[in-house]
Amino acid sequence: MGGTRGTGVQGFRFFMWIATALWLIAALAAIIDGDTLNAVAWFGFVAAGALSASGGTERSRGLAYLSVALLVASVGILIGVFLVD
Repeated sequence: MGGTRGTGVQGFRFFMWIATALWLIAALAAIIDGDTLNAVAWFGFVAAGALSASGGTERSRGLAYLSVALLVASVGILIGVFLVD
């Protein structure tokens, strides 16, 4: 039974690393485009994804809260940019 759970966690981490890499590409594209607020939001996603994928959020409750706060702030910035544009 323990092997099945471990495989699921590894799959989640692999998915998070892929998502983090894609968010990093989006952040770099926003920098190239000159859109500072979008870049900040995408880098927030990158930071939250890196915390989750590295397993830091499983070891520390404070890092888990930081990851959630980064996600909420990033989504808020993206929604704000979307509504203003």
